[in-house]
Amino acid sequence: MKLEQLLAKCPVCGSQDKTAKRQFIDEHKAHSKLKNIVCDECGYVFEEGIDE
Repeated sequence: MKLEQLLAKCPVCGSQDKTAKRQFIDEHKAHSKLKNIVCDECGYVFEEGIDE
């Protein structure tokens, strides 16, 4: 996700607050991959991670 997209307002509620959720790969939590980026206010999903 580019910086302009990260700073953009949510198309549903207009909020700029976002949370990047991660999925931990191993049990030691040293490595992770992007799960999704969601709006804090309404839960709109901006981007989902790619499953390999």
